[in-house]
Amino acid sequence: MRATVRAAALGALRQADLDLTAGRYVALSNEREPLQSLVALLAGRESPRHGSVLLDGHAPAASPVTRRRLAALFHEEALLPAKTVLASTAKALAARGASQQLAEQVLTDAGLSQLTQLAPNALNQRETRSVALALALAHDSAEVAILYEPLSTLVPHAFVVAALDGFTARGALALSATTSPADATLLGGRFLCIELGRVRSGESASLRLGAGEWQQVLVEADDARALSQLLLESPHGLSTELGASAHTLKVSGPALDVTVRELTLLARQHGIELRRIEAAAPPVEALMAARAGFARGAYEAARAAGEAGARGGVAVERTT
Repeated sequence: MRATVRAAALGALRQADLDLTAGRYVALSNEREPLQSLVALLAGRESPRHGSVLLDGHAPAASPVTRRRLAALFHEEALLPAKTVLASTAKALAARGASQQLAEQVLTDAGLSQLTQLAPNALNQRETRSVALALALAHDSAEVAILYEPLSTLVPHAFVVAALDGFTARGALALSATTSPADATLLGGRFLCIELGRVRSGESASLRLGAGEWQQVLVEADDARALSQLLLESPHGLSTELGASAHTLKVSGPALDVTVRELTLLARQHGIELRRIEAAAPPVEALMAARAGFARGAYEAARAAGEAGARGGVAVERTT
């Protein structure tokens, strides 16, 4: 499956230009709305305001046949009406041509057995999205998987990553969208960074979330000292600084994605629990917003001075 997106816009997504072939991708932004719009377009829930979105030459929003070939998770989900979640899941499986008898296994494998006998309308949105994700990951014949924030559900992270491994192993196109750099690294794949509502796929296969020695990550782990030692032995040139608590650590490295990937990999290999990962450096959008704020202040000062000059007066700065 190939995704071809040309000058596509919807909502806060101002322009998307993508050429995606089979493989693993993760769209990253510090704003939710552009990610939600990108997922809605690629999965065929909505048509672009302008531009085009094609999957193997067909617009998914206008092609039910194409939509049947993809698995999707949106920011808001609703389950098919039924007396129980188990019955609703069975109906969804039957609609895609799978056996209804697999419903309990699908939910149990995804760690959602506690929801099986509840009414679908009794679930909160996180629980509803978790069931929808379980169904999406169980879509064994899907050639495309488009998932919004799959790690913010009740489904275990390891199960989600293993399922994505299965999609890409059989030659599918899998794209996850998230606002979390740590989640992006866990999900894996080529980064597609949405900045100011725009995204495009470039020639480089290893886009950076940031670069420079100043890139820092704040970490909270059950054994920060052990993790610090492992990171110092890493070949990526990472440096560490233990915090006041035995559980906190600051890690500096050449790029955020490299640092976070190495953190999560070492923690997983050595059984260290990561409680929190947070970028210490501000995102590009925040820096641009700050620069815009300075520009606005300079403009207002110049305008006030101009008005005072036009009146023949002198602008005086008040002090307190």
